Amino acid sequence: MTNTQLKLIRLYLGLTQKDFATYVNVAESTIAKIEAGFTGVSEVTKARVYRKFDVTENNSEITRRNNRCTRTYIRIHARN
Repeated sequence: MTNTQLKLIRLYLGLTQKDFATYVNVAESTIAKIEAGFTGVSEVTKARVYRKFDVTENNSEITRRNNRCTRTYIRIHARN
């Protein structure tokens, strides 16, 4: 899971960084640092997100959707 993918999941859910952090049981500062690119998504954070959504990293549907969302996000922001 990349920083962008984590952010896209949060945005898809319509949650603030604070609410998403609470939802996946990590510090709000952790989400902010990940989204700002100051740190990567740790294995612990990744596991908490996957556990919350009852998926694994190898879940092909989630991977496919994340990849498509990432490409769309990059295209939109490349225009700006």
